[in-house]
Amino acid sequence: MNRKFLTLLFLIAISLGGIAYFSSQETSYLLLDASELAANQTKYSEQNLRVRGFVRVGSLVREGKKAKFDLELNDQIIPVFFTGETLLPDAFKEGARARVDGKLERGVLVSNHVEAKCASKYEAGYAEEK
Repeated sequence: MNRKFLTLLFLIAISLGGIAYFSSQETSYLLLDASELAANQTKYSEQNLRVRGFVRVGSLVREGKKAKFDLELNDQIIPVFFTGETLLPDAFKEGARARVDGKLERGVLVSNHVEAKCASKYEAGYAEEK
């Protein structure tokens, strides 16, 4: 009876460990700046990436729910293709700060999630409080 209990306990522990390991592989992201990714693209291929930068002015092309744009920081540029699986935020526009989640495929960051911040909206309120 004791041996059966230990075997069952061992199997449960192995199962829970496997679930924790494989689920973390799907949901963990490596946070980078666009300039760092542009400088070391081969280093970050096949990884889930969360990349920060600014939407380059003149680069945004919307195609229905999909979009193409460039993310830039410190004069380094990463082209982005947004798949349209989620909606683009209202604050997303050229010149806005953005955080893009996705994978690098042949030099293009293929993204399924984009977050944007409208800096001018928050800076105006902060300046008035001083």
